[in-house]
Amino acid sequence: MTASLSDQLKAGFRRHAAGVALVVGETDTGPVGATVSSVASVSADPPLLSFSLARTSTVGPRLVGSGELSVFLLAATQADLAAAYADREAERFTARQGWVREGGELVLPDAVATFRGRPSHVIPAGGSWLVLLEVDRVALGPAAAPLVHHDRAYWVPTALRSAVA
Repeated sequence: MTASLSDQLKAGFRRHAAGVALVVGETDTGPVGATVSSVASVSADPPLLSFSLARTSTVGPRLVGSGELSVFLLAATQADLAAAYADREAERFTARQGWVREGGELVLPDAVATFRGRPSHVIPAGGSWLVLLEVDRVALGPAAAPLVHHDRAYWVPTALRSAVA
């Protein structure tokens, strides 16, 4: 039996290593968040980044409806946190996970970088939304090894000796 084009696309992207982030928004019923591996820089001027969310997820509609979002890039030491936000039943936004409130905002001090901003465009794209976030603040956290998602698992990359001097 031949795999569908959709299945082939998914299989191909499982072979693509990507950084891991949490997207968090505040709603009337409290904070919501999701693990994403689709964060990309779009523009430095104006500062824009993008990510995608499944339209079938329970969190996606609440995130795209938030007036402000935060994108936290995760360090290799935060694989358990990434896994928790990919699990609908897992505990979220606890002090044990590293969350604190500063000036009313959720902060994850161990994130390697935090981008805060407003969704400027939410574009339906197949079964997903492509979100363009207009970044108005960036906070750099501690330098740390990145967390990478590849073939349904979390990894820590190792630096290779450069062939270019």
